[in-house]
Amino acid sequence: MILFKLLALPITAPVAGVRYCIEKVVEYAEHEINDELEEGRVTEDEYVEREAVILARLREIRERRKQLAREEAEASAPADGEKRTVVIEVPEELE
Repeated sequence: MILFKLLALPITAPVAGVRYCIEKVVEYAEHEINDELEEGRVTEDEYVEREAVILARLREIRERRKQLAREEAEASAPADGEKRTVVIEVPEELE
């Protein structure tokens, strides 16, 4: 029996890993379903407080994305006097 388990390990180990991942996803989904915020068990004051925190975090994320886009645009911008080339690929169906 032990020999069979050892020989089958290359197959059973990945299966066990996938099973573990699926169980964790199901566990998280069940937690989200039973979230108090979704069921209306949060007082108005708690809701306003949580909303303020979430909205502040969303603003931070948007500002960070804008900053990253600006930095990327500046990094790819041509130097003074340098020409920029643009390549437009046309799908074969339109040729």
